[in-house]
Amino acid sequence: MVNLLVDHKTLLQGLNTVASALPPKTSLPSLSNILLESEGEKLRLAATDLDTTVITWIPATISSQGSIALPGKKLLEIVRELNGSDVSISTSGSRTTISCDKSSFTLPGSSRDSYPSLPSPGSEEEMIELPLSRIREGISRTSYAVAGASEIRASLTGSLWKFSSEEGLEMVATDGHRLAKIRIPGLGGETNLEAIIAPKALTLLQRLSSGENVLMASQGSQVSFHVGETSVFSRVIEGPYPPYEKVIPSGNQLELAVDRVDLLGALKRMSIIANPATHQILFTIERNRVILQAENTDAGEAREDLEAVYDSDPLQIAFNGNLIMDILRNMTSTDVRMKMQDSSTAVIITEVTEDDSYDYLTLVMPVRLPDPV
Repeated sequence: MVNLLVDHKTLLQGLNTVASALPPKTSLPSLSNILLESEGEKLRLAATDLDTTVITWIPATISSQGSIALPGKKLLEIVRELNGSDVSISTSGSRTTISCDKSSFTLPGSSRDSYPSLPSPGSEEEMIELPLSRIREGISRTSYAVAGASEIRASLTGSLWKFSSEEGLEMVATDGHRLAKIRIPGLGGETNLEAIIAPKALTLLQRLSSGENVLMASQGSQVSFHVGETSVFSRVIEGPYPPYEKVIPSGNQLELAVDRVDLLGALKRMSIIANPATHQILFTIERNRVILQAENTDAGEAREDLEAVYDSDPLQIAFNGNLIMDILRNMTSTDVRMKMQDSSTAVIITEVTEDDSYDYLTLVMPVRLPDPV
């Protein structure tokens, strides 16, 4: 039997944190529940889809210890709409009453035994301590390049995290058309570890903002992240990860430097006209300028000239404009540099910056141009 009182805002924040682990659809009714379990003067909230589990602890006034699993989405919806400062939660048999101010709701619940077992955080001594802000930055700069769930190679549907005592932490993501890689020196200490982490866990980790550091642990087929009173557990994706270093060209000698915001704005405008199936935008690169062009039989044509720094032979090269825009949105420098070889070789895009606290590289494959008649 559960009988407790909890601050409304605290409960809502906790439910929002764990509810993101609930599966959109499931054939197992227990997975649509959120577990509430008291221990001492704290209430544990947990949700899982069996691959990803989120657990958070919140303070509460506990009159009677116990646990109950309640319909997660309905519970969150109720708490979100409550008015009042304190929420009372009490169970009687399989029914749970949630009261706040003049509102009262009763939900059907299930026992703790019917809920999946929760993962253990392991020993804190074996965890890697990492600065949360740097980790969140690394995730945002790479995770957009993770392949979709329909990708045949399962390893591409996650982000590779590679720790080494010499290089620090390297995060890599690729979908076969583009690649994003960031190396942050000094992270992980003497740790040597590789894991392919699912995007759902990365998204959940991105949302955790309370705390300066995150503790990371690797236990067999599972990784976990711990920030304050919240833990995210995720099953790692089986590898091996593709040999991504081999696809990064070393002979790209043609260099174009251009204002990042100007290029992003021009690409947005070109995308209005670009073919909705291919999103193709043609770059005509000449001395100190780049001309962007898009055309579509049904929509018309568009063209824009941009100032740039370029002093090599003229080059025409085409890209899926959406892929380039994703890259530019996840950069922060004033200018970006594109290193090219020809119209069919992968292009390296980097920031023009003097910040040596990280090493960030992106790569994108051009779109094949039709052979000249």
